Amino acid sequence: MLAEFIATAATGASLAMDAFSVSICIGLCHDRISAKNVLTVGGAFGLFQFFMPLAGGVIAGRLSGFFNSWTPWLAAALIVWVAVNMIREAGKEGEDCSMTITLKSMTVLSFATSLDALAVGFSIESTGGSAMSLAVLAGIITFALSATGTLVGKKLGSRFGRKAEYAGGAVLLAIAARIIWQSL
Repeated sequence: MLAEFIATAATGASLAMDAFSVSICIGLCHDRISAKNVLTVGGAFGLFQFFMPLAGGVIAGRLSGFFNSWTPWLAAALIVWVAVNMIREAGKEGEDCSMTITLKSMTVLSFATSLDALAVGFSIESTGGSAMSLAVLAGIITFALSATGTLVGKKLGSRFGRKAEYAGGAVLLAIAARIIWQSL
């Protein structure tokens, strides 16, 4: 029982890493981050990491071949799009960050970083595990790490300015490359 909990929590934490990295990038390019912003980022990433394994569990076996083959490419494409915009905006003097904390941007980012959770939900239900246990732990862990990542990114962004935004874009490109590499 304890070993299963630890394994599920470790899986949840590994699913949260992309959201954590993106939340740092969000914090990097904002001069001010309010408590509402921190809760919005953490909440959006946490909710998607909660619901995606459940969705994967519900449709396990029906479309798994399609989703397993296209999920990494879609996630990587969305993250590359965000990274390119972040780097492009960092080069423009006097312009605001392209990684705004709006419903639209948070939905895109949360979806992109939680597609792997959808695939894990497929796998876990197909092998007799519990997508619900994973969903709860992944949601809680992702919320905490993403809220923290936003604050860490804000501190780094305040210190390093536009250089931090370029670095954040590079980190996002590295995440996309890792996703593609793992899918090959």
